[in-house]
This record gives sequence, C-alpha cells and structure tokens, in this order.
Amino acid sequence: MNARDLQKFFLSIVLPSILAISLFIISFYVVIIPSFKNNLMESKKEMISELTNSAWSLIDEYYIEYRDGHIGRDEAMQLAASRVGKMRYGDEKKDYFWITDMKPFMVMHPYRQELNGTDLSNYKDPRGKRLFVDAVEIIDKNGEGFIDYIWQWKDDTTLIVPKLSYVKGFPQWNWIIGTGIYLEDVKNEIKLLEKSLFRITFIIIIIISLSLLYIIRQSMIIENRRRKAENNLLLSQQKFKTLVESSTIGTLMMTENRIIYANQKFLDLSNHQRNDLYNKRIEDLFDLDWHSIVDSFKDPGKSITKEARIKSRDDTIEVLLSISKVAYNKAYSYIIVINELSTSSVIDRYSRVLQDDIQSSLLLLNQPVSHLIRDCLFCNLDTTISEAINHLKRKNRTALLVKQKGQIIGIITTSDFLNRGMSEEIALNSPVSSIMSAPVISVSENCLIHEAILTCRSHEISYLQVNDKEKECIGLLEYKNLLEVQQNHITQLFTETDMAESSGKLKDIYLRMNIIIELLANSGARPGNITRLISSFSDRINVRIIEMAIEKEGIAPCGFCYIAMGSQGREEQSLCTDQDSGIIINDSIENDETARLYFRKLGERIAADLNTVGYKYCRGNIMASNPQWIKSLVEWKTQFSSWINNSDTQSVLEVNIFFDFRAIYGDYSLSDKLRTHLNKVADRKAVFFYNLSQEIIKFKSPVGVFGKILGEQESPNSNLVDIKKLLMPVIGFARLYALRALISETNTLIRLERLRNSEDMPDDLVDKITEAYDILMEARLRTQLNFFVKGESPSNILDVNQLTDIEQATIRKVLLLINDLATKVRLDFKGTI
Repeated sequence: MNARDLQKFFLSIVLPSILAISLFIISFYVVIIPSFKNNLMESKKEMISELTNSAWSLIDEYYIEYRDGHIGRDEAMQLAASRVGKMRYGDEKKDYFWITDMKPFMVMHPYRQELNGTDLSNYKDPRGKRLFVDAVEIIDKNGEGFIDYIWQWKDDTTLIVPKLSYVKGFPQWNWIIGTGIYLEDVKNEIKLLEKSLFRITFIIIIIISLSLLYIIRQSMIIENRRRKAENNLLLSQQKFKTLVESSTIGTLMMTENRIIYANQKFLDLSNHQRNDLYNKRIEDLFDLDWHSIVDSFKDPGKSITKEARIKSRDDTIEVLLSISKVAYNKAYSYIIVINELSTSSVIDRYSRVLQDDIQSSLLLLNQPVSHLIRDCLFCNLDTTISEAINHLKRKNRTALLVKQKGQIIGIITTSDFLNRGMSEEIALNSPVSSIMSAPVISVSENCLIHEAILTCRSHEISYLQVNDKEKECIGLLEYKNLLEVQQNHITQLFTETDMAESSGKLKDIYLRMNIIIELLANSGARPGNITRLISSFSDRINVRIIEMAIEKEGIAPCGFCYIAMGSQGREEQSLCTDQDSGIIINDSIENDETARLYFRKLGERIAADLNTVGYKYCRGNIMASNPQWIKSLVEWKTQFSSWINNSDTQSVLEVNIFFDFRAIYGDYSLSDKLRTHLNKVADRKAVFFYNLSQEIIKFKSPVGVFGKILGEQESPNSNLVDIKKLLMPVIGFARLYALRALISETNTLIRLERLRNSEDMPDDLVDKITEAYDILMEARLRTQLNFFVKGESPSNILDVNQLTDIEQATIRKVLLLINDLATKVRLDFKGTI
C-alpha cells in the first residue's frame, strides 16, 4: 500500500471512527456527567429543605399548643426539641436534625450532646469556619439558606468529612433548625455512574479498535512483506554508520614529548580546544610521570597499560591509557588510546584497596565507646594544685574532674599543670580553679567511636566526659586512646575532607566513602549507625564547601547559621540524597540588601559545589541558593509561626521537612533560638498537629487483598515500590509525637527513645517501630547499593520480585504495623469539630 492509498484509507475509515469514539467519550464526560452532578446536588438540596420544613412544622405544632394555652412555653420547647432530636432519615437511619438559638447556643444535637447548652460563638470546624455564626447571619438576612462546613460522619466521631446543611429560622422561639447531607454520599453516587459509563465506553472502544486493527493488518501485510528486504538493508547501513561515528575511545599521538594529534573524543573528555592542546605536555594532561613510561619501553612492539586521571577538568575522570611505541618519520612516536573507566570499574578498584582496612574496623564502627571508658577521679574546687598532682601520681592518671556542690564544673589535666601552672608561675598551694578548663564536654555512653573522635577534634580537647541515660557521669574518654583503636581509612577520609581544596577532590572522596558504606552494609552493620556515619561525613563535606565558598566570597558581613533539613537534618542520609538547606541571618542587618546579596551568592556557590560532589539539587528548590530560604532569625520565626497557626493540611505536609532542621555551620545559637521558638509556638496547637498527622493517616499501604505487595503503577503486574515512601510514615510518626512532646532532637531513632515509656509511647511499641525502621532503612540502603555497584545513580525504587519470600513477609509485617500507627494517630490527633 503506497502513501496515497494509506492516506485515503486513514481519512475515510480510521479518522471518522476515531472522531466518533472521541465524541462519544466527550459527550459523557463533558455533558452528561456534569449535568447529572448538578441535578443530583439540586435534588439533595431540595430534599433536605423539605425535610427541614417537616421538622419546622412539627415545632410549629407545639408552638400552637403553647399559644392556645394547652401547655407551658418551656414544656412546649422541651417536647419540640425532644421530638426533633429523635427524628431520623436516610438508608441507615442515622441522618438527623439539630437546633440552635440565635445567640448562638446549642439547643439540641443528637450525636454531640456535650455541645447542648454551650455557647457556639467561637466554635470552628477544622478549616476555621464559624459555621453556627454563619447560620445566624443567614437567618438574619434571608430566614433560611445553605451552609457548607466540615463535620463528623453521622455518629462516628473519628471521621471528619465535608457537609452541606440547610437551616431555617423559627422566629417565635428564636430557634434555627438544620439538617444536612454528606458530600461523600453524592461523590460516591457519581463515582458509581462514572464506573458504569467507563466500562461501557471501554467495551465499545475495544470492539471498534479490534475491528480497525483487523482491517489495517490485512491491508498492510502485503506491503510489509515487500518493504522488509529494503528495511533490513537500510538498517544494516545505519548500524555501520553509527558504529563508526560514535567511537568512545579518545586518541593522542606524540612525538618528542609533544602532542601532534588528538581526536574529537579526547577533546570532549579533556575540555580542551584543539589548538591549545598542541602546546601542552603529557604531564599537563594526566597525573603521571611520562619519562618513566618512556624508559619502561624495552620492546617497541608491545603496549603499556596504565590508569590515570585527567587533570584539566574540575571534576575527576578516571581513564585507562594504552600506550604503544611506533616508528614514525624516521623516529619513534607514541600512540595513546584513552578509555574512560566506568564508575563500576573505579568502584571495583577502590573496593579491593579498602576491603582489608574496612574489615579490620567494622566491629569498632558498630560499637559504642563504652569499652574505652575509664573511671573518673574527682576533687573539690578548693583542692590545691599540689594535692591534685599527688592524687594523680598515686592513681597513675592524667586527669581529674572538679566538683562543686555535687556538680561537675571543670577538668584539670597534666597538660594544664605544664602549660598553665608553670608558664604562668601559679603557686602550688593555689586552688585547682586557677588552672582548670571549663565546661567539660560530654557524650553519651552510646556514642560511636568515630563520633567521639570528631567531637574531640571540633572542640580541640583531649578528654570527654561520658554520661549514662540519666545524664550521670560514668567515666572519661581520652582522645589518645580513641586514635589508637581508630587508625583506619574512614579517619583518613575525614582528614582528607578537611584538607580538600576543590569540589573535584571532594567528589573523589565522596565516591570512596560510598564504597565504605557498601562494605559496612554487607558486613551487617545496623542501618541507624550507617546513616549516622553518612550524615557525619556529609556534614564535614558541607562544612568544607562552606569554608571554601567563604574564602572566595569574602568574610560574612554578620553572624549566620547554615541549617540542613530533611534526611540530613535528621542524620538519616542514604546514598540517594539531595540538598535541603537554608541560612539563618543575624537580626542585626535584617534590612541590609548588600548583606542579603552576599548570602545569596554564598548560597548559590555552596549549592553548585555540593551538586558537583554528588548531592543533587533539590527538585523543590529548598536550598540555601534560593532567596526564599535565606532569612533573618525574626523572619524564620514568623515563617514557622505562620505554618503552625495559619496553614491548611496540604501546606503543612509540603513543608514538614523544615521541622527537622539542624545546625551545620556558623552560629549554632541562632538555630537553638529558632528551635525554642518552634516548640513554644507549636505547644498545644491541636489543629496544627491534626494537619501534620495527615501524612500518616492518609498513607495507602501497598499490600493487596491477598497479601501481595503491589507496585505503584496502576498495572496489576507492576512490581516496583518506592522504599522511601514506605519510610515516610515511620519518620512522620516520630516527628509528630516528638514535636508535641517538645523534644528538640531530630533523629528518628533518638526521638523514639526520648518518647519511650511516655503516656503515648509504651516500651514495646517503641521496640516495634525501631525494628520496622531498621528493616525499611536496610532495604533502602541495599536497593541503592545495587544501583551504585552497577555504576548507576542510586535509586529508592525496589523491585519486589527480587525479594525472597521471607523478605516479602517481613516487609508485609512492617506495613501492617504502619497501618496500626495510622489508627493510633487517627485516635490521638482528632480535629476539633
């Protein structure tokens, strides 16, 4: 079939059929269904107005009895309210009438009897609407009318849904009678109609489509056979052309240590222009010693293979050089073939180098510092230096903790005696307060070894006080002892991070750290410890990038604090992470536009360098490069107050990661003040916590009717699940209860521990949630590592079919627990009705 015949066939048969089907579908969804919706809503309005008139007539009968003197006024009103309160209608006989007066006070409500007799002037639904005041205004203006609001579902106090009510005044007694319909009922009726119409439409489309396909197929078979040979020939030619034009191998030719040729692939790799390249030496392009390579060519007929890095780019590119020595123009020249190493090749090489080092330190990384703690020696504040020295000599120790009224207020060490006592010529009979250091920095007994080392380094101290769960001192850690057991590759990477001078170098360190994370995960390390290590490393990279940015932009015009939010703020980062950050500026230059311009440029540079390293830009643009998230302390306080006091459910859910903020660099007191303000404003804000709870309540479990874990796509065969979305209800649960309890910590596991054995959080529930968190986080890390080792970008998408039956059963158990958490939240955080 030629093109003209095919066009004629399409215009005469296919196109009219498609138009007919389209018009058929449009008529249903544009005309019929909207008309049905309007008619249905009008009929519902008419129904509740007629029902209200019936109740009004009943009240009027009692009023006539009172007017004619048969009964007293109070008795008539009481009997009327009682009769109306017992009236029911609807399929389930649960729809009802209610009565208020014009003050407004609740006269009668059959399901909310606690409201009877109460003042409703300030009563609001969860959206802040004063529905009973609105009813009075409608009666004053028109005598009757409709109001919409949010109310409980019939007699179910746990379910809140939209409702439309008709109200009518009874002026003789200053009453308002009302009843309403639940808009969910109307929506369900419309959905049933839409489903029926969709099935009918789908069947018609299938029949017509199958008929068209059959006709088209029969018409095209002959033409396809004729063109098949021609297409195969053309395809072969295209494949050959593509193979030639898409070579992935760079090539250089050198003579007398001078480059005389470079192909386009190498120019793309090195970011050089062809003319500039000819003035370069080989050492200017690669980190290698060219003379030693030339000297190693004993047999000109053989090639030498060597790994190297291209030096002329900001980022790091690993390449494999294949160097051959050939005769050219009566002399020797060299042909260098450059293959870019894949990420997986680099990973394999680093893994081999790091394997032995990591294996030797795995146990230490997963252990707290408790086995390194030494018991303490104490002295009083008025103890003399001479007495303290003798005490240390007798006990063969190097440090004493100083107490006053039972509280530890300082520490003295042998270095204090040498550096302060002798250099300042302080008398030996002087009190130890003259040479002691204060305050004493402390860590918990569950602190990990690498965390203790970082604490010592950041405070430039040699001793740490160790506290138990009750914050009581149980011993001392010495920095020297920590270093002796922690001389491994992780410490080296942290040191290299602090010394790095470019984002390209940090990118290389970032890749090596991810390899260490892979080895830790494969060794069975706890997910919580792994994410804390990742976050600690991320903090160090952030700090170094901020320092480099300040070096380029100049000293900041005022004090500021760089804060992280989201997973970094919670110290729960994984391999698949983006940037969530902001800057708090000191209020002293709140209106200084020059200062704001400085911080905007600083934020842009920080975000760009973090993206180069591997921390991708935030899709929602919640980054320090966005002027919206560079605010003074006062502006941040105002912003959080607005979120807590004025936002609706959707707005709160969109910004919930902000409530996990944590200081990374700068003046930490700004972050502390903002956290104090947040706790103060959020305290007892029921509507805010109701809005925040919707993240957990609205979570839809991906477990099907028969217990199968369903994928996110609508196809029944879908098997892909976003493991991050499964974690969000657990994280949100801990955040919700921690904020209500005014807990300042942001880490999910620490929040749960702080909540343990509280009224809302029994001990066994914390254990179950912690176990569920570890299971999901381990699955997330392993999913990301599977992508990482293949040289692909880490992803949170888990293929359920790749899990064993036991693993699937474990995740199903976790999802059932999440459903239980949603039920608990629904009961604990009811909206005000």
